[in-house]
Amino acid sequence: MGTMNDLGVELRFGIPAFRFVLPPGWVQHLPTNAAQEDDVKRASAIFRQANRPDLDAEFRGLMAQTNQAMARTKVFAIYRQEQVEMDELLPMSITASALSAADGENLDGWVSDAFRTKGAQFLDEDAPHIVRWRSEPQRPANARRIEGVGGRTLTYVIPAPGTQRRKALVFTTTIVIPDGDVVPGEVVDSLELLSDAMISTFTWERELEEPVLPAALDRGDSVD
Repeated sequence: MGTMNDLGVELRFGIPAFRFVLPPGWVQHLPTNAAQEDDVKRASAIFRQANRPDLDAEFRGLMAQTNQAMARTKVFAIYRQEQVEMDELLPMSITASALSAADGENLDGWVSDAFRTKGAQFLDEDAPHIVRWRSEPQRPANARRIEGVGGRTLTYVIPAPGTQRRKALVFTTTIVIPDGDVVPGEVVDSLELLSDAMISTFTWERELEEPVLPAALDRGDSVD
């Protein structure tokens, strides 16, 4: 199933219309309080399946802090499974947000730093308009790590056409992983591949893709 953003996102955040393919059972939601509460319920179900109900209260506290932080950012869509049985529920969700550079600047330095320090790579070497890297899930300042719960975060950065790389669309995939052998490593790797496959179907509705880095930086040359 394909999904795309609406005109309101373009007017508010400067992100043009786009689309990408969602697997069966996946839906798009606005980042509302109701949607966030659904996320908490989904995580609770995962903890129950993992026989770790003790983590539920701690996770709810962490999510409350995370939701406050998300409300201060430019997250405009959440993608997740919904139309599936509970035992088929994947511990994975994706958010879409808008990123803007400081006035008079672009995002070249930020993206270049991701290549140097975060292991960023092009999602597809033949289409250098999507940069991707893996990291630990981001937590709000002063929020403690929940013992027994890990995760994997995948970040995808796509510059918005016509902005000279001053604005970008950012997809963030979060995979919740209880510690231990509850979720085998190969399953987590397959979820990562699923995320990559979904984002690889991304396309702008009207404009051509814009390279993430100027040609000189892409070749490794210096730019004055």
